[in-house]
Amino acid sequence: MSAAEQYVNAGPVGSIPVGEKRTLYTDDLTIVLVNLDGEVFALDDRCPHQGGPLTRGTLNGETLMCPWHCWSFNVRTGRPEWPETGWRATRYPVKIEDGQILVRIG
Repeated sequence: MSAAEQYVNAGPVGSIPVGEKRTLYTDDLTIVLVNLDGEVFALDDRCPHQGGPLTRGTLNGETLMCPWHCWSFNVRTGRPEWPETGWRATRYPVKIEDGQILVRIG
């Protein structure tokens, strides 16, 4: 790990059931964590459209829909699925070590 990389412990892998999401709060960020088939993904919790809370959105397969205006993003890539736009949801790298979810925030 380089000096610039900073990871936050988001808790044990089993704390997010498959097909579910939860919120991770850090000093500066709010992140939505999603468990897809046992693999955990992390996105900025603010929709890039108008800041809606993605944690409160609907998860349908790999798609997370913002509850405010129904903008939808692929949780694996952050790419928009609706509407077609250049705005992406910010992704954060995730790794699992010793059964803990670690999210890189820096």
